[in-house]
Amino acid sequence: MFNTHNLEIRLATLNDIEPLCQLYCEFFAYNAALQPMYYKAGIENGRYPASVISSENADIILAVEDKKVVGFIHIREAQTLPYDVLVPYKYAEVIDLMTTAAHRKEGIGSGLIDAAKQWARTRHLDYIELFVLCEAKNQLRFYANRDFAVVSHTMRCPL
Repeated sequence: MFNTHNLEIRLATLNDIEPLCQLYCEFFAYNAALQPMYYKAGIENGRYPASVISSENADIILAVEDKKVVGFIHIREAQTLPYDVLVPYKYAEVIDLMTTAAHRKEGIGSGLIDAAKQWARTRHLDYIELFVLCEAKNQLRFYANRDFAVVSHTMRCPL
């Protein structure tokens, strides 16, 4: 997709499953540390990323530095529910975005967001939507600095 310095941004292939599984494990542990009541650390066996890579409506975009995967973004097409009271949109949904801890604050996340925006534009989608854990203050700032705005809040009431 594009290459800057030693960083290559490209679509994942089935040959990238092993490093993706390693990054997903880091992603799971990160989320579990932020919200242990809802997330737990785990192992990715490869079936999920393989299904995304094989999908026509979703992709995983990789950040590769010196032949090593250092980040990814999982993006898919979505659309508003078919209710008469909703304005109909086709949009992109970011499911996961992760860079390795050692490679944060190097512009890799920005490169992945830019690639996701291009992916959505190519598919003539109207906007990009994503979900951020409220404890992830750095990520909230990161997205706000890249033109994302809060449009709703998810609230839970434990029973």
